[in-house]
Amino acid sequence: MDFSYEAVGKDGRTFTGVIEAGSQAEAMRVLREQELTPVTLVLASVTAGAAKSNRRQRSASRDSLVIALRELATLLQAGVTLAESVESMASAHAATQLGEAFGSVHSQLRAGTAFSEALRSSALALPEYVYQLSAAGELTGKLAQSLQSAAEQMEYEQRVRKEMVNALVYPCILVLSGLAATLLIFIVVVPRFTNLLKNGKAQLPEISVWVLKSGLFVKENLLWFGLGALGLALLAAVLGSSSAFRRGALNTLARAPLLGDWLHSAEIGRWSTMLGTLLANRVAIMRAMELAAASVQIDVIANRLSLVERDVRAGKKLAESLAFHRTVSAMGVNLVRVGERTGELPEMLKTMGRIYADAGRERMKRFLVLLEPITILLVGCAIGFIMIAIMLAITSLSTQSL
Repeated sequence: MDFSYEAVGKDGRTFTGVIEAGSQAEAMRVLREQELTPVTLVLASVTAGAAKSNRRQRSASRDSLVIALRELATLLQAGVTLAESVESMASAHAATQLGEAFGSVHSQLRAGTAFSEALRSSALALPEYVYQLSAAGELTGKLAQSLQSAAEQMEYEQRVRKEMVNALVYPCILVLSGLAATLLIFIVVVPRFTNLLKNGKAQLPEISVWVLKSGLFVKENLLWFGLGALGLALLAAVLGSSSAFRRGALNTLARAPLLGDWLHSAEIGRWSTMLGTLLANRVAIMRAMELAAASVQIDVIANRLSLVERDVRAGKKLAESLAFHRTVSAMGVNLVRVGERTGELPEMLKTMGRIYADAGRERMKRFLVLLEPITILLVGCAIGFIMIAIMLAITSLSTQSL
């Protein structure tokens, strides 16, 4: 394998080039034998064509980042030094974005940079609290524990996010299937009875005329309806990629009955768990509150937490401020108050997070249990309305004939 390197010689001059070696560790050893100190050392993916391949290289997924943090924490807990652990991670994930990032981190560690700063300057898309936990772990000598906590928090956020997506996908499928069934009736069934509109003797009810004309209009403009549906799908895809739109949609859903209660519980649970994790790893309480509040997406909760943060900064106790601004329930306030009195605030916050998460799941189940029959009922009413209109048209024609 070829590795591109940038190294510093004894005289302070900078050297760049490509070195062939079986692994990144071997390439570093060769450079050190040449009395060169590596600054960066990354896999050179076959130069010109390789550079194009690198540009197309997919960034590391959230799940991959969680696994990588767990692997690094495990190596450190096993007694492997930080430099060797990072070097091992770079070799294990060679030819990937993770491998390049850890190779960069290793080079910066050898140059004397702190791990948290080296990790921040890498190309990994990690949440801000990971860097804060890493810095706190370096200060307290518990970097392995801090990285493990960061991985657990990221994993928890992934689980909450997937639960939200899964819960919202199901009602969307039900609604879309209902719309598809109604549209199919308009396209296939209703046009077969449009000849009744041309019968001058028939005195059709208004609902029958409306349904038959609508069916005829849909059939005659089917191409435009298809293009409109495609345009709406593309617009939804574009808007879905916008974080501002997703946040606005989440805030709208948060005001809905049942669904809003579940989203509020999930958001408070995530905030509480993150704050507890940060405090457990010796992050200063004000910085921990800032980081935990930054992950909150529902504006109502975010505004209340900003007021809580202001009160705590002014010297007020966390439990009192949470109660005053009605941010959490009485149970949550009691847990925080006990944690402040006993010095076990991180554990109490984590406990509150688990309670809120469980409560959110129960609300989600109740929402889904009610959603299915309601959706089926609405779809049935729409289809039934169309069929009744057609039957009234047929019976009115039969009556006129008699």
